[in-house]
Amino acid sequence: MNSKKLNSFRNYIIPRKFNYNIEEIEKFLKNLNDILFAKIILSDDNDIKEIHIITSHSSNPKKIIRDVESLLLAKYNIEVDYRKISIAQVKDDEIDNGHMADDTKPLPRLKLANVKVTNNGNHFEAVVDFENNGKLYSGKMSGVNWGKNYEYLVAKAAMEGINSFLEGYVFFQIDEIKKIELDSEKKLIVVSLDLIDSNKKENLVGSAVENNDVNHAVVRAMLKAANRRILMKGK
Repeated sequence: MNSKKLNSFRNYIIPRKFNYNIEEIEKFLKNLNDILFAKIILSDDNDIKEIHIITSHSSNPKKIIRDVESLLLAKYNIEVDYRKISIAQVKDDEIDNGHMADDTKPLPRLKLANVKVTNNGNHFEAVVDFENNGKLYSGKMSGVNWGKNYEYLVAKAAMEGINSFLEGYVFFQIDEIKKIELDSEKKLIVVSLDLIDSNKKENLVGSAVENNDVNHAVVRAMLKAANRRILMKGK
């Protein structure tokens, strides 16, 4: 094989750096069934770092991931590790002209009652109250306020409140919190939780529009993830 053919062959099999129009690919991704929103984030070396997908609650996340992988490979010859693709699911009635609606209906299990945060220098404290059947379930967490740490402190306070309601039936752990810019004026908070019981470990994802209050958005996103798996006590 001469050197010209060899170089041509190598260029074909070695993945190239990402040099496509991001908006174009995001547009094609949104044309896939059940995908409501798609956002691609590049790394510093101009390669795909993350792909965030929002789908309807009724869709199959594994199928969506396969569809995204297939489209990128077939249309753009881009092979992406499935672990770079994150899926957030929302109910169909939470979408209103591209906006995720606020929680105006009472949640069937736990309802957010209050989020209180205090910031005194480097000390940050969060108290989150939930309500169910007229009874409050509270969680409290404090720590050093640095960078994005306060978002996790709020989430941990909410987690304490949720776990106090469950009384050891199952436990939730915080996996990850991400902020996604839908456009210059809209930001979405996505929270990934791990549900742990005696039989399995399951990952759950919930999301909420920030609406200039990141603390409430973090807790609302957690509720949307957790309430799908919380079983009412006594039933």
